Amino acid sequence: MRRNPVILPYDGFQDADDLLKEVESDFLNLGIVELLSFVKINDAVFLPQFSGPKWIWKLWKIIKRHNQHQNIGIFLDLKLADTSGTLKNIATHFASFQQKILTVRSSLSGKGYLELRKVLPDVKIALVSFLTDNSEQDCLEQYGLFPEEKILHDMRIAQRKYERVCGDGDPQFAFDMVVCSPKELPYLMQNELPIFKRRFEKISAGIRDEWMTKGQQVRVAGVAQALLDGANYVVMGSQMKNGNPKKRISAAESRRRTKDEIKRASELDNMRIFEAESG
Repeated sequence: MRRNPVILPYDGFQDADDLLKEVESDFLNLGIVELLSFVKINDAVFLPQFSGPKWIWKLWKIIKRHNQHQNIGIFLDLKLADTSGTLKNIATHFASFQQKILTVRSSLSGKGYLELRKVLPDVKIALVSFLTDNSEQDCLEQYGLFPEEKILHDMRIAQRKYERVCGDGDPQFAFDMVVCSPKELPYLMQNELPIFKRRFEKISAGIRDEWMTKGQQVRVAGVAQALLDGANYVVMGSQMKNGNPKKRISAAESRRRTKDEIKRASELDNMRIFEAESG
């Protein structure tokens, strides 16, 4: 289990300078940085001051300036869904930059996955199937499947489409990671290994511990439970930076509690591994 599993999102900014100042300030805050693996942007790439690739460059320069934090990466959360030719064009614009994760929608063609693999060979592709602000009922009404069933189905179909077009020298899998809510983790962990003969890394959004409010997320769980159920990374913005003023929980107190929950999950996971190995 990762000691620093947090992905910190930067959403909703209207001014480029405000965003850059906040990132710079956050990287001076040890309480944030010690839990951080990635910074995530999505709508920021549409701010008029800079192009999308230039945003990656500016964020990378801030990370590099804080030498002790160079292992923190950039997560480009575009949820791409387009034709293979357009995907190739988009990926080419980002090919010389420093993002480490890119999200795509499960509707891509096999050739679409292949084009991204070729243009961005060092970037982990994260599959997005069903968004976390939708309920189970939404999924059942639209697809006739529970969210966990739909995600696993889309994983299988994406891989099947990719295998039809990839060659011997291409990566074995269409994607490296899966984005899901905490609620889908147990099902995916139980079923993916028999199907794919491997584990995909899990990025879990919808993390809300008991001292927080749910916000826009619908399918939620606490950070410790998400990590114990198989999440490699957890997306947390408000819990890391805002706390819950209505409950008189400051941002610093929320981070302290979050750190304790991550530590508790790690200890329980180590105990679980020990018992399995000794039993």
